[in-house]
Amino acid sequence: MSKGFLGAAARHARFVLDQLNRKDPDQSIPIVGLEPAEIYTLKHDYSDLLPARAREISKRVSKVWLLEEFLVRTGNFEPVRVATKARVKFHPHCHQRAEGPALDNLPNGTRATVELLRMCGYDVDLIEAGCCGMAGTFGYESEHYELSQRIAELKLYPVVRERGDALIASTGASCRMQILQGTGVSVEHPIVLAARAIQRL
Repeated sequence: MSKGFLGAAARHARFVLDQLNRKDPDQSIPIVGLEPAEIYTLKHDYSDLLPARAREISKRVSKVWLLEEFLVRTGNFEPVRVATKARVKFHPHCHQRAEGPALDNLPNGTRATVELLRMCGYDVDLIEAGCCGMAGTFGYESEHYELSQRIAELKLYPVVRERGDALIASTGASCRMQILQGTGVSVEHPIVLAARAIQRL
């Protein structure tokens, strides 16, 4: 979609919905994922790509969540506290940062990840840096590499380099790659940090 291949995106959306309907014809099973771009595309863009199926899609989107959003909503996740608070600097994926409030008023988007990490005992600082410079596939292309790095150097890279003893976390796969390759600093998905906290108990 970011490259304008809307026909291909619509075909892929149709394939995904057809597969979901085979597995869950009653549209009752939650759809939970890790990559914000994928989850929020299903929630917000599929109905534009496939307007004839908008009613079907609208029945599904109330059950589509990032894993962090799902966990803070279910009674199946017991909050835990790690013995020693680790500091985390969290860089959210741009799609996640742009996600609006949820209808149920529970934490959504970036707020859900921050809340989950805090439930696990982490001391969380949100990195207010905007885009990491990857911007979908933009930063993967050689002709955009220098600009991609300059964008990351505006705010994100300096925060990462000055992190002190804080861990760095990001929900975007391309964000994690950008930070690692641009600074040499290891980056974890927040769910990995949550799992690590639980395993310490």
